[in-house]
Amino acid sequence: MSNKSQQSNFFDETFSEEERKRLDRQLRLPGWNQKALKDSKVVIAGIGGLGTEIAKNLAMAGVGTLHLIDLDIIEYSNLNRQILFSDADEGEPKSKVSARALKKINPFSKYIWHHSNLEDVDPEVYATADLIISGLDSVTARAELNRRAVHFKKPMIDGGTATYYGHVYIYSPGENACLQCDPQIERERETLAACTLVGIPRKRSHCLLKGQLSFESKHNRTPDTTVLEEMNVVIDYANNLVKEHFPDKSIFTIDEAVKMVDQHDPTIITMNAVIASLQSQEAVKILHHVKGIKLGTVNKEYVIYNGLVGKFFYIEKPPNKKCALCGSAATIIEEVTIPETTTIDMLLSIIKNKGYSYDPEFEPSFWLIDKKDPEEVELNLTLKEQDIRNHETLFVTSLTKNGEEIDLYIRLILNG
Repeated sequence: MSNKSQQSNFFDETFSEEERKRLDRQLRLPGWNQKALKDSKVVIAGIGGLGTEIAKNLAMAGVGTLHLIDLDIIEYSNLNRQILFSDADEGEPKSKVSARALKKINPFSKYIWHHSNLEDVDPEVYATADLIISGLDSVTARAELNRRAVHFKKPMIDGGTATYYGHVYIYSPGENACLQCDPQIERERETLAACTLVGIPRKRSHCLLKGQLSFESKHNRTPDTTVLEEMNVVIDYANNLVKEHFPDKSIFTIDEAVKMVDQHDPTIITMNAVIASLQSQEAVKILHHVKGIKLGTVNKEYVIYNGLVGKFFYIEKPPNKKCALCGSAATIIEEVTIPETTTIDMLLSIIKNKGYSYDPEFEPSFWLIDKKDPEEVELNLTLKEQDIRNHETLFVTSLTKNGEEIDLYIRLILNG
C-alpha cells in the first residue's frame, strides 16, 4: 500500500477540513477507511429504542446516507430512552424528528425520512442500500424486512430487547440462515373476534379481552392505558366475568390489565444501548467489507446478551436448504430491464423468451407485492400509467416451465 493510500483518511479531497477535524480520532484507527462510510447508504427500519441509538451512532461515525423508516409518532413514554426526540412534541413523526436531530449531530451526511410502513417505501431504497438494519419490535415487520434483504441480497442486522435480555443477528446472504429459515415464534396473544363478545370466555384472559372489545365497540377505539377511568371500565367488565365464570381465580389488578392491553414489552435504556452499540459496530465492519475493505470479521452467529449476569451466548444458524424464501423451495426471481412504457402484455413475450409458458385461455395474473395491500396489475396499461416503480417486484401466477406449474417473481429495472 502506498503512502498516499495510507494517508487517504486524513487528506482525501472528499472531506472538508472541518469534517477531518471532527472525525480525527477515528481516522487514526488502523484499517479504517472513512470514504467507505461516506459512500455508504444504510436503511434503518424502526426508529425507536434501538433505531434512534443506531442512527445516532452511524451519523456520528460519518455514514453518508441514512434512510430512516418508521410509521409511528412520538409518545411521551419514548423520551426516557430515545435521545433524538428530546426536543420534539408528542404526535410528530419519529422518522422526521430523527432526521432533523441527526442533521444537527452531523450536518455532512444525508438523512432521508420515510413516515411509512416498510411495504410502501420505494423499493429502490432497499435495492440501492449497502446494508439494512432492523430496530423493529414486530415479527410481521421483521419478516417483511427479511424478504427485502433476501430478494435484494443485502446484509441485514437484526436486534431486539426484552426486559434484561437482548439479541443481535446478522443475515449474510448465502452464508447463514435468513429469519425465515428458522422463524422466531411470535408471542401468541389470545385475541377474540368482536362477534364472540356474547360468547362464554374459555380462559380467564378472555375476560379481560372481552372487556377491551366491549370498550372498543362503544367508543370505536382502544382504551387509553394511561387514563385510569377508561381502564376501570375495562377491568370492571372483565372482573364481573371472572367472578361469574372463574370464581376460583383472582380478579385482574390494574397493573396486570395495563400490561395485557398495552402489549409493550418493558425495557430500559441500558439494554437498548448495549444492543444498539453491537449492531452499530457490526454495521461499521460490514460497510467496510461491502466496499472491499477488510476490517475485522463479521459475526454470523445469533448473539444473546443476558444483562442480569453480563454474559453473551452464541448460536450457529446455518441456512435451511429447504427454506421457502432463500432455499431451494424459494420462488424464482427473474430480473427484467424494460422501458417504463412497457405493458404487461408486452412483458408476457419477454417471459416466454425465458422459457416460461401459459395457457392462452388462462393468462397469468400479475400482482404488485411491494405494497401494504398487494394490487393486481392491468395487462393493457403501461407500467408508468400504473405508477409501477423501479425495482418493483411482480408476483406472477399460472405459469409453467419444463412441464411443471410454477409461480415467479419478476423484478423490474426501468430504463426510462
